[in-house]
Amino acid sequence: MKDDFSIKGEVIAALEGIDDPASEGLNVVDSHMVEQVEVDKGVVDIVLVMEADRDRKERFAIEDAVYDSVEAIGGVSDVKVKTMTPKALEREARGESPTPRAKPAAPSGPQGGAGAAGQQQATMPASAPIEGVGRVIAVASGKGGVGKSTVAVNLALALQKLDYRVGLLDIDIYGPSLPTLLGVDERPAVSNRRILPIEASGLRLMSLGFLMEDDSPVIWRGPIVTGIIRQFLRDVDWSGIDYLIIDMPPGTGDAQLAMAQTIPVDGALVVTTPSDLALIDAARGLQMFKTLNVDVKGIVTNMSRFIVPSSGEEFLIFGDPKEVEKEAKRLEVPILGEIPLDTQVRRGGDEGKPVVLADPESPVSQAFIDLAESLVETTPLVEEGAEEEGKKGLFSFLKK
Repeated sequence: MKDDFSIKGEVIAALEGIDDPASEGLNVVDSHMVEQVEVDKGVVDIVLVMEADRDRKERFAIEDAVYDSVEAIGGVSDVKVKTMTPKALEREARGESPTPRAKPAAPSGPQGGAGAAGQQQATMPASAPIEGVGRVIAVASGKGGVGKSTVAVNLALALQKLDYRVGLLDIDIYGPSLPTLLGVDERPAVSNRRILPIEASGLRLMSLGFLMEDDSPVIWRGPIVTGIIRQFLRDVDWSGIDYLIIDMPPGTGDAQLAMAQTIPVDGALVVTTPSDLALIDAARGLQMFKTLNVDVKGIVTNMSRFIVPSSGEEFLIFGDPKEVEKEAKRLEVPILGEIPLDTQVRRGGDEGKPVVLADPESPVSQAFIDLAESLVETTPLVEEGAEEEGKKGLFSFLKK
């Protein structure tokens, strides 16, 4: 029997086969008409967005095509299609009634009139914490190629060596590298309609790479990316985790916004190299998190310098780390860690044996341990009734 996640993938593929007549050469997914796809026990809920002036016959034809395509998928028991205009979607996102109504007359009497309590302002629906998770930390970068995923994996392993229970979620949708970096080639199981993370190297893992065939391209548009990320955050059983490390896609876009709107994020690390270009993009990423009200715990300078193993002589390959210090001071954030350039890191990533596991006593592994300790210091676990901030315990996951 198919699980809901598999059905959802087939639904998205089916929608990509339906043309949008108003967008030459595009299907309804690529033209951003599909706002939401949800599957619950075989029941498929789809939200379509069409302009109010869309031809009525054309709208009905698209809806019929959606029904016909999705109903033909095995495991689908029912299909519900809701069509909204962009303005109605915006009102719903703000928590307003889809159809504006006239304000009721103020009641008379001593408790009514103009002096009565004012109208409550509509706000965006509040994000909800992940059940059973102590702290959520995003590892991000302003651009690709700075070693963000490598930092995320080795940071998670370093936290695990500090006796924390750690989960690692790879939501780098367009380039999921977690299976390669950890040498894991499995598919997650499903129990009670929840996805069970894969357990390896003492970590609990989830990545889109576990669900894809090798070399399969990901060409999903914004709404689909948002839906997948929300499902990884909401439908995966993360219970019992002290720290959940999230490997973000590089840059600023739908994935970052989807995460911030879905769950409270306790902090973010921005990974950069000392190069001028990387620093410019890192600053953009940092400002994005500030806009989303996510606390940036610090900058991680990756490949900061190369240390010759035989002599201990240092070389600056990608730029001067002092430039990172200047930028961090300007942005008013600390440098939380400096990771040296080391061939063991590259080799370990290619072979699925991260350096913290393969050579735990090496200087670069110690740099990751230092980073983990600094993160714990800035973002400690907080337990109800704990006398000491950051104190760990068996029931820390019950705090949320």
